[in-house]
Amino acid sequence: MRAVNGFLEDGRFITHEAVTLPVRTAAILIIHESWPPSTQDDEKVFWAEFDQMTAESSDENDLLNDEAFSRRHSGRDLAAFLDESGMP
Repeated sequence: MRAVNGFLEDGRFITHEAVTLPVRTAAILIIHESWPPSTQDDEKVFWAEFDQMTAESSDENDLLNDEAFSRRHSGRDLAAFLDESGMP
């Protein structure tokens, strides 16, 4: 088994290096969709956008203080839904 790096261009697979194979050699082409490989600049852009989204959503945690979503005891009894036999 052999792996060959390359890219698709106009429906043709172009290798990064010369490859010689016997006629009618069986081959499997796996398309790796994360091309081009990420660079440090791409990572910096990603983390800058992530930090911005985090800052913009920082007040959303206050929504969890609403009694409907709170995990604190509200003083109300829980409702029990029973089936026809009276069992939960």
